[in-house]
Amino acid sequence: MTRLRGSKLILAALTTSAFLLFSNLPLVAAPGKIQVAVTEADIEAIVKAVGGEEVDTFSLFQGCILRKDLKVEPIAGRRLMQADAIVWTGFFNESAAIYDGVKTWEKDHGAPLKRPLWIDVSRNARRINVPTSSCFEDFDVSFMHGDPFFWLNPHNGPIIAKNVASALSELRPQARTRFRANADQFGKELNEKIIEWQTALKTLRGLRVFATQCGWQNFSQIGGPTFIACKGTPGQLLSPEALVDQVNRTKVQIVIIDPHTPREYERAFREKVKARFIEVPSSIELIPAARTYTALFDNLIKALLEASKNPS
Repeated sequence: MTRLRGSKLILAALTTSAFLLFSNLPLVAAPGKIQVAVTEADIEAIVKAVGGEEVDTFSLFQGCILRKDLKVEPIAGRRLMQADAIVWTGFFNESAAIYDGVKTWEKDHGAPLKRPLWIDVSRNARRINVPTSSCFEDFDVSFMHGDPFFWLNPHNGPIIAKNVASALSELRPQARTRFRANADQFGKELNEKIIEWQTALKTLRGLRVFATQCGWQNFSQIGGPTFIACKGTPGQLLSPEALVDQVNRTKVQIVIIDPHTPREYERAFREKVKARFIEVPSSIELIPAARTYTALFDNLIKALLEASKNPS
């Protein structure tokens, strides 16, 4: 059995379990704020912008969603059981972790899940690194739709907002017009910011950047520097030596270190790569005082501009 076909069987089994877990979906949320669990802090900011005073959000995970030990944060467990909706990215690793978290909570506390609306905000989003396959292709089924960090492409922000507005309208039909207006306003303001960012990034064309958080390659879709992607199996980090070799061969000028980057990788880069190093969080959860989706990209562009003016 090929790896792909085996992965499909596993995916089918767990997807069936998730369907049973999240079946009997509610048509309308109870009075009060809609309780929304979100898998990503940056997407949570979009949910807040669209839902406004109608929603109360909380984050399910911290850190990179690629890690094999991804788990629902303990502090979010109780709230998850009473959530009206779960907003996720369509990435299988997230749904598997949520499923495990719910089953563990039910076993330990005897409290059943409220049966939330399952909202995949990746619908119609632009993807990069989408694999082409044949019946016998060997790739991880979790990545069959492409790079999972699609929200790091700002062009996908308005699409995510519209998906959120549509889903929240199912839970609270009387607020449908407000949700749609909020999503439209979010998209309008974000498109204006994209034009501003593209102007700032013109000076960085030709700059070669390597990021230890591979999702930043999505950001390059709006122009500016070239983000060098690590070549390897998605979700499986290459050895420090292998990454150092890749970076040196591509003559990278700036290396972006994420706060979650393992220290042995950071040491290897600093010791063996001749490039300017900057630390840039890949989520607003690690940027002090950051509350909006656009703050993520403002922070990145500011760091890149400063680094390009002060080469090592």
